[in-house]
Amino acid sequence: MAIVVTKISEALYTASATPPHVRTMWETTQPLRMHTLWDELLSLGAHQVDIGDAMDQADSDWIRGENS
Repeated sequence: MAIVVTKISEALYTASATPPHVRTMWETTQPLRMHTLWDELLSLGAHQVDIGDAMDQADSDWIRGENS
């Protein structure tokens, strides 16, 4: 697998990730806001490009941010 993000609502996402994209297998236990999810994935060792690619797959408008 890789990093997989799923858009749940306008501002909430779930995700899962596996090595080598992160240090250990991980998945959200509840939906998270984009910035919280991003920070969580970074703390697990994910690369910004990989996170961005996963966000693009889930929501092509994610780059506009939560308050656009």
